[in-house]
Amino acid sequence: MTKTAEIAALDRFIAQLGPHSYLGPWLRDNREAIVADITGDLPVELLLPNAAHKLAADLIQAGRAEADRIVTIAKAQADGQKAQTQTHCDNQRRLVAGLIERAASEAVRVLGR
Repeated sequence: MTKTAEIAALDRFIAQLGPHSYLGPWLRDNREAIVADITGDLPVELLLPNAAHKLAADLIQAGRAEADRIVTIAKAQADGQKAQTQTHCDNQRRLVAGLIERAASEAVRVLGR
């Protein structure tokens, strides 16, 4: 039997079983994977029910959303720390500039005598 004939037989069997059988809906949901195995000369893999695939996809999506939320919080905290550090550095620069200016004024006063 050719691959094309096997796929046609699979499609007929799915149609024959119909949507109200136990196996029909499962075969219909997994048809693409079965056809991929047939056309790729692979032994048919044990497939998870469609509900398990949906649950896995939902868990992955929820995990990604949580990761995005954590990254957003971390970025906000880092931005806050950066702003505080910048303010502190600016204050220190002003303090040092003031000390240098006073020292220079004192030096000019002392040397100018």
